[in-house]
Amino acid sequence: IHIITINRGPRYTITMDEGTSSSPPPSTAAPPAGATKDLSGVAWTGGSLVGSLNPNNHGFRVSDGAGGYIITNTHKRYKRSRRDAEGNIVDEEDDEIPGNIVVQFSNREGESVGEAMDVPTNAGSDELGTLIRSLLDDDDDDMDDGSTKAHIPYAFFAKITKITQITNPSTGEKETQTTQEEIDITDHPSLAAFLKQYKQHVSTEQTLELTYQPLALFKVRPVTRCTDTLPGHTEAILHVSYSPDGKHLASGGGDATVRFWDVQTSTPRHTCQGHKDHVLSTAWSPDGIRFASGDKRGNVILWDPTKGDALGTIKAHGKWITGMAWEPMHASVGGKCERLVTSSKDSLAKIWNVRTKRCEATLSGHMDSIESVKWGGEGLIYTASRD
Repeated sequence: IHIITINRGPRYTITMDEGTSSSPPPSTAAPPAGATKDLSGVAWTGGSLVGSLNPNNHGFRVSDGAGGYIITNTHKRYKRSRRDAEGNIVDEEDDEIPGNIVVQFSNREGESVGEAMDVPTNAGSDELGTLIRSLLDDDDDDMDDGSTKAHIPYAFFAKITKITQITNPSTGEKETQTTQEEIDITDHPSLAAFLKQYKQHVSTEQTLELTYQPLALFKVRPVTRCTDTLPGHTEAILHVSYSPDGKHLASGGGDATVRFWDVQTSTPRHTCQGHKDHVLSTAWSPDGIRFASGDKRGNVILWDPTKGDALGTIKAHGKWITGMAWEPMHASVGGKCERLVTSSKDSLAKIWNVRTKRCEATLSGHMDSIESVKWGGEGLIYTASRD
């Protein structure tokens, strides 16, 4: 037997008790003046029955037309049970996620679309997309051939505020840090899954602001088959690079060889030997006339890719070569493409003149291995290191 008691005072409070007696419930105080409707619920004008005043009440809220709410479905909540694959009864976790939540849609410019509305929390991105299309009057359009125009897909984002406690490194005192993050709703199967994951940062009693953004219609099909296989290396292939015209491919491997391939026919052109250790990096000159390869012993060998002949060897670094980049053609003197920058595990980058095989500059400053080097189009060299 559920006994509902209404106590009169400065504020009306409602309590719900559960007992086993079959006696009739005790008499209750008279309801407040003006409350004459029997709505199978409670009409309330002096505060909310949902939330901190009554956290066990998760009924549905509708307006009573007098500035208050009518709370229905106020029965006691019980844990739900289900049967697992083996037929055992398992209690489901009570996540306390309501069946509906008030949502306000807006675009990227912050302009609201439509009025705030109740949306079922089991709605996913497809249902939200259907709803936003109806708000934008972007319904299905029939084509001349009787087909239906493809829907424009939408992504939805929600901003959450995270409050964390951090320690100030200078004072050692605790400080409160507030950060805002934008969460992609489409990464979750439904609004309920999003609310459950971020329940510490999102209140279901407040309007959820959702920002929509249209997506592209095209789809990228996955690669499901291999077009060509180029056998030849006897050890692992460690680096490959295409020629500037895209017609040839060069590869360096653990077998200490450099191989040139014809991309159009998928056949080998040259097998170049000269390295004494793993070939770790390869690079074509912008004009396609020269080719450079660097190995684990810090040596750089220059090649003629049309003939497969070695043009010279440079002892570039004391440790292995990690990257190489040629000077862009438009920035080189006379467009001759004679300068090359190399990077190494020795934390140095060096600029070489491949014609004279002399080092023009050594770039230091890193404290650990340089993993990548690029020569920009405005005369700057960019390096990335483990430090």
